[in-house]
Amino acid sequence: MRDWRETLEWYRNNQTGAQIGFDPDGMCLKVCRTARDIGSYYATAKLAQDATPQEHRVHQVADLRRGMVLYFDTVGDSNPYGHIVTMIGRVKGGNKDSLDDILVETNSVKANEVVVVRASYFGQHWGDKFQFGATWLNGQVLDVPAVKPKPRPGTERVENFWATRNEWDVKILDRVVEAGRTGLKTRIRSIDGAVKLLPDDLKDDRVDEFKRIYKNRRVLKMDLLNAYLNDHPNATRVKMIRGRIRNIIKALPRR
Repeated sequence: MRDWRETLEWYRNNQTGAQIGFDPDGMCLKVCRTARDIGSYYATAKLAQDATPQEHRVHQVADLRRGMVLYFDTVGDSNPYGHIVTMIGRVKGGNKDSLDDILVETNSVKANEVVVVRASYFGQHWGDKFQFGATWLNGQVLDVPAVKPKPRPGTERVENFWATRNEWDVKILDRVVEAGRTGLKTRIRSIDGAVKLLPDDLKDDRVDEFKRIYKNRRVLKMDLLNAYLNDHPNATRVKMIRGRIRNIIKALPRR
């Protein structure tokens, strides 16, 4: 049996009856099983549809994947045989929940050829409703592309935080929390608390400037603390708090 990549390649190379080796008109099930290199079993698409185990049926359009077979049928219409096609992709930038943005290979649209149409075609032109997609055909389980895991909310913005090194922009972390990464809230509070512990009324105003920038812009301008400690190496409290802020940042996730 061909995997989903080999199946899509088969469709690219087999479009006409001469290439396929038989006239595809009215032979939708044979086209789909031939593309997968699966033997004959059911006589019609409707029989294959009804035999599909529930665990291999995919009803949500957003969950359809390349390599699946898709069934279309309307009970009681003039076609008791149903229709089956193979999904080959989606319209780039389309609506993931719309059949109009699903691309399939099908027979019986153009004589003696297999062509690409949108999955909405069958309802619009034949009156056949979408039933479900399937990862099973004629007793064989069909492989499909793996679903990529969704990135955790705020992933990109956490990476952007690390790009602000030396002038750490904590607003980025605030937005990450708003996007759902609530686990970072405690660490942000730790940064807030550490900044508040910095002493006031020092003769050198760089610590005050550091605190003011953080309050107004939520930016940790660490160069100010570094410069202050270069000139005041015995400022134990400032040194301790700078170390605390550094350790909190080091403990933050990179993604």
